[in-house]
Amino acid sequence: MGLFGRSRRQVFKPSPYDTRRRGRKLPRWFILLIVGILVGSGGTLILQSSYGPKRLTVLESQKLTDDLAALSLERQQLQADLTELKRQLEASKSGADKTITELRAEVLRLNERMQPLRDEVGLFTKALTAGVKFDPIGITGASFEQASGSDKLQYQVVLVQEDDQQPAYDGRIEVTFEGRYANGRAGSVKALVIPFTLKHYQHLNGTIDMPNSLQAVRATLRIYQADGKRALSYRTYQVERPR
Repeated sequence: MGLFGRSRRQVFKPSPYDTRRRGRKLPRWFILLIVGILVGSGGTLILQSSYGPKRLTVLESQKLTDDLAALSLERQQLQADLTELKRQLEASKSGADKTITELRAEVLRLNERMQPLRDEVGLFTKALTAGVKFDPIGITGASFEQASGSDKLQYQVVLVQEDDQQPAYDGRIEVTFEGRYANGRAGSVKALVIPFTLKHYQHLNGTIDMPNSLQAVRATLRIYQADGKRALSYRTYQVERPR
């Protein structure tokens, strides 16, 4: 049976007393998993370095932080300036409102003080125009004075319009004086021409030198339009001799 008998394959049976251990291989699925993780991580790094946002260096990060801090300080300063400007504007507006209020009160006080004067002027104007003939300008009064032996003659003329709502009137007055010269010869001379623009009433006065030392005894006052040649009205006055 040992020489001619069928040989049998011996089957390994572990022995509980055998201290040797067989080496075990890693499973394929585990190896593929590790390889996939490594490939995915490498691809992610490549994509980030090629297409992802650029990573800042330490110096660039510090500079960006400093710039942000500077902008923050500038914004705070601008905000403080704006607050101060608003305060100044509010103070100016308050001062202006106070000034306007004071001015309005002063205008009211002046109007109250002026009203009696307006009333007096109105009464004065009515008195001036009483019995005056308007053509269209009225002569409410005139006076002429010349001291004996003097060449100087002083005059006063008051003109008035009937209605203070009428437009201003442009005209002129001409005064002809009659008298005697130093040699005793009688004569007359037109020695005074005054243009005027009359609204309601106007007081004209002054002093003139009489030509050739004429001692005037009578003055004839005529009113013309500014460029007119025909007298609209006239009045005759005696020349007074002051004492």
